[in-house]
Amino acid sequence: MMDKIREMSGLADKDIIEFLDIKNGYSIIDIGGRDGFFSKKMLEKTADVTVLDLNDMYFDELQQAGIKTIKADICDYSIGSFDLVFMSNVYHDLVQECGGKALKNINKIAKKYVAILDFKPQDTIFGPPVNIRLSKDKVINDMQSIGLKLIKEKELRYHYLLLFERKKGN
Repeated sequence: MMDKIREMSGLADKDIIEFLDIKNGYSIIDIGGRDGFFSKKMLEKTADVTVLDLNDMYFDELQQAGIKTIKADICDYSIGSFDLVFMSNVYHDLVQECGGKALKNINKIAKKYVAILDFKPQDTIFGPPVNIRLSKDKVINDMQSIGLKLIKEKELRYHYLLLFERKKGN
């Protein structure tokens, strides 16, 4: 089912991973990574990939693939430091569930980059309700508020992909 949704939405994993420009040696945390769809692709670029999720249903499979797992909620999790914090279709939920607390914790664990892939606020036959989707400008403002600067963006059919970098001195 998820593969069909990804196909319909135009989420070409190869393009997204290429966009992120992951270097060998990067440490990455995939917040809300669930089945590790993107994490598995990231593992082809660097050996230090972690999935953080409340649901541990896929953890055995992910661990067998060499992906670290953490059962936690980003609303309460702020341990570690990662070169890249990645979120696919979860940032809108984090804003709804814990608002500034999630932003504070993302800021604590993001060493260099934050990447957010999320639904555009438009009607689609899949995805979250439109009323909880966030505009790209809202996400940019949130990240700027914690000292991150937008360095790259990509428009997809139903999504936007934003890459932020920690400003020097922050």
